Amino acid sequence: MKFYLIAFLLAYFQSSVLIAIFHNMLITPNPLLVYLFLNIFRENGGWLLRTITAGFFLDLFQDSLGLNLSGYIFFATLFSLMRSRVEIPNRLSLLFAYLPLSLMEKLWVIFLFRIRYYADLTLWLLPFSLFLETLFLYLISGRYFRKGS
Repeated sequence: MKFYLIAFLLAYFQSSVLIAIFHNMLITPNPLLVYLFLNIFRENGGWLLRTITAGFFLDLFQDSLGLNLSGYIFFATLFSLMRSRVEIPNRLSLLFAYLPLSLMEKLWVIFLFRIRYYADLTLWLLPFSLFLETLFLYLISGRYFRKGS
């Protein structure tokens, strides 16, 4: 239940505050994806229901008709495939696992959006957005990789 409440609040924050700052839902930093990533990383089962719920919350607030849901399912599927083949022993490897997956998710959503609609994209915001997501991941992932645990 805690996951769903935090996911709801993060989706609301992302849809109301971050989109107002970045002025583009395609390039906005995605703290909900970071939270979902850590949650999937921590727990082995139940990733599909959590992914669908998180994507639904974001689509609900952004009125994007499944765009974020498809990106989240794409992201979680790739992560589950990667996790079955690659071990993630420390924080640095967690960051290196997240970056390409997040970039592919953003490009997937941009591609799907651009098929139907035109949107003016400022591409310099993409690395900045990924940097903010990675920083957020670094800050909240500390409790998963404590020394001596």
